[in-house]
Formats: sequence, C-alpha cells, structure tokens
Amino acid sequence: MTRRRIILGAAALAIAVPWTLGAAVLPARAHDAKGPNGGRVTDAGKYHVELVGKGTRLDVFVSDANDAPLPATGFKALAILVIEGKSQRIPLQPEGGDRLTGTAPAPLPSTPKGVVQLTAPDGTVAQARFN
Repeated sequence: MTRRRIILGAAALAIAVPWTLGAAVLPARAHDAKGPNGGRVTDAGKYHVELVGKGTRLDVFVSDANDAPLPATGFKALAILVIEGKSQRIPLQPEGGDRLTGTAPAPLPSTPKGVVQLTAPDGTVAQARFN
C-alpha cells in the first residue's frame, strides 16, 4: 500500500466511525413528544420544556435531562407563538411552584407553534422550538 492510500484510509475511518456510532452514543432527544401534563415536550439546551395551552392560558413546565420536574422559581421565559396568523409575545412568570404561566391575547391553537426563550436561574438562556 502506498503512503497516500494509508492516509486517505485513515482519514475516511476518522470521519466514518464517529458518524456511524453517533446514533448509539448520543442521548435521545425529546422533540415534540407528549409530556406528563398533556403538552408537547422539546429540548431547550440542557432542559426539556413542555408547552401546555388551554384557552388563553399558557403553561410551561421545565424538567432536567432525566425528565425530573424542576421548580419554576428563578426561571424566566418568553413565548413567541403564532396565534391567529400573527406572532404574539407572551411573558411567562413562575406560578404554583412547578410552572411558568402567561396569558395569550387570543385563544391558543391546539398545537401552538413558535419558540419559548428560557432563562435559567444561573442566567443561561436556551430556546425550545415548537413546530
């Protein structure tokens, strides 16, 4: 074998092995899965965010990577959702210890689409996308 073939073969392995193992090595992502409160769950950085809308009330529940619920105290959030064809900003505040709550200007669709921007107690910011 020539030196060039050895180098090209090694480079191909360096690219192929991590790529093929990626599905087995990476943790499963929550993406628009059904949550314990009846809403859709997706990732936001190291957190999972569940979006639950009923009427004009919007609730967001936050859990850790192991799906353990986290207290809402110290979290801040802003939901930017499409409601009746328009982008609406809904500030969310901690309520009841386990959720962030806000009020939409109009009734929410059954599966709201948009983004929840989450600010953790340590100041880190993450986004949860709901499509």
